[in-house]
Amino acid sequence: MYGGPARGGLNRFPEQRVNTMRLSINDIANSLGLPTSTVDRWIRQGRIPVRRAGNAGVFEVQALQRWAVAKQLPFHMPGDAPANDTPKQPAAPGSLAEAMTRGGVFHDVDVQDVPEALAAAVALIPDIEEGQRQPLLQALMDREALTSTGIGNGVAIPHPRAPLSDTQGRPQITTCFLSRPIDFRAVDDRPVFVLFVLISDSVQTHLHLLSRLAYGLRDKAFVEVLRSRPDTAVLIEQIAAFEGRLDHSAPL
Repeated sequence: MYGGPARGGLNRFPEQRVNTMRLSINDIANSLGLPTSTVDRWIRQGRIPVRRAGNAGVFEVQALQRWAVAKQLPFHMPGDAPANDTPKQPAAPGSLAEAMTRGGVFHDVDVQDVPEALAAAVALIPDIEEGQRQPLLQALMDREALTSTGIGNGVAIPHPRAPLSDTQGRPQITTCFLSRPIDFRAVDDRPVFVLFVLISDSVQTHLHLLSRLAYGLRDKAFVEVLRSRPDTAVLIEQIAAFEGRLDHSAPL
């Protein structure tokens, strides 16, 4: 039976005090190894356990640590050495335009269903070893079996659950415009007409690119550009313009 306070009026187990911190958004981003723009956006979207207070963020340290572990992200407080005791390297996740240029843009990909679409996309991805294509396809199929990567508005972003170790630090997004829309079990039940297959070698890069791509796809004007199935030059130009606006926009 729970006995309550010990003799003498003292609690046998002192109340644990919540360790709340207030840091700049930039310091929080550095602590997580993420771009400041991503952390700022996630705070506004309620996707991270941090509350904005002016130009700073307020958070409970243990809650943010648990969140980082769940997201497979590093976490250390400013002034502390990272867990592996090596100097922290600045995050360099690259841009959507660079990743999409490396991955290539393909039109009129003729498929009938999700397995065919994923297989066709994997066959088109450049700069990966032939022996890696089948494992990658299986990884995409396994991820799709969990829940559809069809995010709505006719768009899907297939990706493996775990980073790939042999992308040599060069993430790729392979864009496939389908010859006809297919049922992808998307969240809005709309058929998918374009796939963005995302592969990268780190969780940080994956989250960075996925967040930016998903944010851009919320823009109805950009989705209409996609529906026109633009050629490679026009698509990359549109992506670069969007990223320029995103990087230079003031926080809301």
